Amino acid sequence: MAYELTELAERDIKGILRETDRMFGDHQLIVYANIIDLGLAMVGDDPERGGSIDRPELGPGIRFFHLEHAAGRNGGAAHCLYFTTGAMRTGVTGTIILRVLWEGMEPRHKVIRSFKRHAKTIAEQLSAETSKEDEPSDSPR
Repeated sequence: MAYELTELAERDIKGILRETDRMFGDHQLIVYANIIDLGLAMVGDDPERGGSIDRPELGPGIRFFHLEHAAGRNGGAAHCLYFTTGAMRTGVTGTIILRVLWEGMEPRHKVIRSFKRHAKTIAEQLSAETSKEDEPSDSPR
């Protein structure tokens, strides 16, 4: 299964990597970027994989995955993926990464806001596609 990042998740990752580079240098930046990439691929391949936890209090179908599972050891990462499955912007069903947040951060408002934004984007896209299908054709029949 494929995955995509919401705008907020992309911004989260850029900020995480910028701070990792500032605090720990180039080598750790590469290591942590690889951990994030692996975590994204892991939940993209199997959103209900071991280590993935259902978080219904955040919204329907929202799950959580700590990146220490991608690092392969406890304490190997300090961030978590919050995601759901559904229609991506391409129209394909896949894993939608809503946010990438520090493990100590309260996710409720941040994840819910991202979930609502993504749902609005998909609804607008579907509405635009439906409007195009309803337009009369210029070609003769």
